[in-house]
Amino acid sequence: MIQVENLTVAGPGFYLGDISFRVNKAEYLIILGPSGAGKTVLLDTLAGLKKPQKGRILFAGRDVTRALPEERKIGYIQQNLALFPHLSIMENITFGARPNRIPPARAGERARELAALLGIEHLLSRANPLTLSGGEKQRVALARTLLVEPDIILMDEPFSALDSFTRRQLIFLLPEIFAQFQVTVIHVTHDLQEAFLLGDKIAVLMDGRLQQIGSRDEIYRRPATLAVARLLLNRNTFSGRVVTLSTGEIVAQNDRGLEFRLPAIHHLQPGAKIHFGINPREVVIIRPDRPLTPRVRSNIFPATVRRIFDQFGSYLLFLDLAGTGIEIELELPGYIYHDMAISIGNHVTVSLKKDSFWVLPVDEEG
Repeated sequence: MIQVENLTVAGPGFYLGDISFRVNKAEYLIILGPSGAGKTVLLDTLAGLKKPQKGRILFAGRDVTRALPEERKIGYIQQNLALFPHLSIMENITFGARPNRIPPARAGERARELAALLGIEHLLSRANPLTLSGGEKQRVALARTLLVEPDIILMDEPFSALDSFTRRQLIFLLPEIFAQFQVTVIHVTHDLQEAFLLGDKIAVLMDGRLQQIGSRDEIYRRPATLAVARLLLNRNTFSGRVVTLSTGEIVAQNDRGLEFRLPAIHHLQPGAKIHFGINPREVVIIRPDRPLTPRVRSNIFPATVRRIFDQFGSYLLFLDLAGTGIEIELELPGYIYHDMAISIGNHVTVSLKKDSFWVLPVDEEG
């Protein structure tokens, strides 16, 4: 288990302020944030490469805040992978054996086991790691890390240099590998798909501050701040005021005069300023030949299709909502898009599902 308490780290060009979180044993935590958010600084601090000005780091209850990197029993896979060009693949994988007092025979045996698990057995005799592909280098770095049986693995943008096919292969392989070895993982990325495919929990880091930590569903459906909502591509964002409140529902009006029914949140009063929004995947085009289910009976508006983008498997549609000039975004799976034969200029009816909205008081925006 990892426990980080009130961590503050500052230096030339970087700052982390009052970071606190907890990761359970064998849990996979994604640190998600844009470039410059402080993600690598956080990993370097957990690894012992940077020293905090304030706060504590505990691994399995042991305070390692001031411990040396080699005393922390962690593996750290950095962006550059740091394979040694003068060593063979086998020598790279077994590099940590001697300092960790693993006998040479056991190290060789374990290297072959890991290579088989990762599908790189055929590379063990290769002399020069510079001849490897990006995906092969990544697997060698992972085998080297696992050989010393760390309790914790830290990974810094591990897929950033890989092609999409190799990246996809590794994304589906890693959870199986880490579950088998029961290691705790902290993985930083700026990629939303990567974060939601891999993370048991996601922590959103922006401008050196931890904005939110929670399950994938919590982050997706209930962003804690406006900054988190925007990071998650919630471009369907509105500003407005509460008109009425009732049990389980808010009626709000946006600044163009449209009324929306929204899920209720605590501590709001009529007249309160709010931000609210909905993910493009939660906007539905109403098909006149099909009955409305209860989930799509609220927030029904006419709209006009203004722009369409093919994004390989799904389509993004940008719609003018109710002739107001408000542009909303909708994402459709390819098979539905083709079945409906939608084109630019079409008039459609959309539902912005009430229960899929997030709502934030203006004074709590991040």
